[in-house]
Amino acid sequence: MVGGEDASHADARAPDAGAIDEAPKDAGAPMDAGTPQDAGALDAMVEPDASTSDDGVEPMMCLAATQSCDQATQCCGELSCDTTSLGKVCCGEEGATCATANGEDCCRDLLCIAGRCGYELENSCGSPCTAAPALTLERQRLMAIGGSFLGICGDANHDYGFHVAPANLPASDYSLEGAVNQPVCQWHAAAIDIGMDWPASRDWLRWLIQQIQSDGITGIAEVIGSYDGQNVRYWSDSSGWGTDGEAYTGTGHDTWTHVAIHRSTTLEDHHILSGWTATSGP
Repeated sequence: MVGGEDASHADARAPDAGAIDEAPKDAGAPMDAGTPQDAGALDAMVEPDASTSDDGVEPMMCLAATQSCDQATQCCGELSCDTTSLGKVCCGEEGATCATANGEDCCRDLLCIAGRCGYELENSCGSPCTAAPALTLERQRLMAIGGSFLGICGDANHDYGFHVAPANLPASDYSLEGAVNQPVCQWHAAAIDIGMDWPASRDWLRWLIQQIQSDGITGIAEVIGSYDGQNVRYWSDSSGWGTDGEAYTGTGHDTWTHVAIHRSTTLEDHHILSGWTATSGP
């Protein structure tokens, strides 16, 4: 893993320290779904594997994932009847297969990552730096895609910005400005560096900016990256979220994209990479 302007320096402060970018110091202000079908409808029902029971009686139909239920016996296979963002529906437990971008077919707070339910966000918080749980989740998504993960906690070259834990920053740091950057944890680093070495990565970046523009994705503080691998652009709350952003005055970010989240949202799923594979997106 590499860091800062000098890729040869290793991180002496945190095990995942490989974050390799910061907002420009002269940047000033922070630069830094579906409704379940009616459970009574025929297409909400699925036949179990066996065509008949042992006594020759036709089996009851079962409810598929995301369909409203009252008890687990109504649900197909190993599905449980529990709460998701849709209400009380048939859903998968940890390790179950899933197919929704927002984890609506996974029970409770489980998320759908690479086709499996799991990865509940844990509020871990410890010195000298802890990767924000929200970004640890994005790292898992990136690993499933096959892209390079370049870090969350900044290395020794980082002395300001979202890659640094608030406890290690002066109160005047731009990444602490405003109520949206009131830290959930004083040790959470709130930026991730995503390698652009997977086929659909440039399409993903353009999609990400569009999602932020339309409020499809919220809680993002800044993005540094390139649509074409050459022209590096900067987007942020202070500079605006125009499609083309503004010229980035720092170095690097042609082969990786820096995404920072508001420090008050480090326990929330931002869906930065949700629904993407190596070759296509949602």
